[in-house]
Amino acid sequence: MKELIREKVIETKKSLVLQKVSEYFEEVGFDNVKMQDIAEHTGLSVGALYNLFPSKDELFFEYIEYQIKRFHEELISASTGIDDPREALEKFVELKFSAFASKKEAIEHPVVGDPLFFLKMNTRKSEPAAPIYLYLSEIFARLDASEPLKNKDHLKTAYLFNAYTTGFIEYWLNSGGELDEDASEVVDIFLSGMRRGDG
Repeated sequence: MKELIREKVIETKKSLVLQKVSEYFEEVGFDNVKMQDIAEHTGLSVGALYNLFPSKDELFFEYIEYQIKRFHEELISASTGIDDPREALEKFVELKFSAFASKKEAIEHPVVGDPLFFLKMNTRKSEPAAPIYLYLSEIFARLDASEPLKNKDHLKTAYLFNAYTTGFIEYWLNSGGELDEDASEVVDIFLSGMRRGDG
């Protein structure tokens, strides 16, 4: 019981720190700060910060996981009442692009500097994006009932769709400009390759 309470206390502390760190990273970026700067911003000692996050990289990955969880909550909330699966996919694209655009300062250098960044995030033990993939797979299953898809493994289609939309983000991070793709067009292009043909 003691261990369970201790774990809950640590998780609560981490969550509070990640809330503060989110604002800080989004304002000044990730590469521009040291653990001491983060400790000062959060009101912790450097030692206490290292007790929660053993390294700056670990803190950044936990920041990303925290943002993924927040995104999932926002996605579920924003999709409530959307019955049309195509519209639900468009909402996912809009929210995903908006989330990344609002956090460009925080993610730009770590992501651009590491071409395997998104792969590393998806292969971590905690799998923070798993609920999002399940949500998308349910959307593709509903879509398949009205617009037959080539691939009947809807979870696989969810992974493909996420990778496809992430491609737009990687291009934007590397090329600059605005992340202002039309969500309807993004979904249409993906589905045109996934629909079962007549012949």
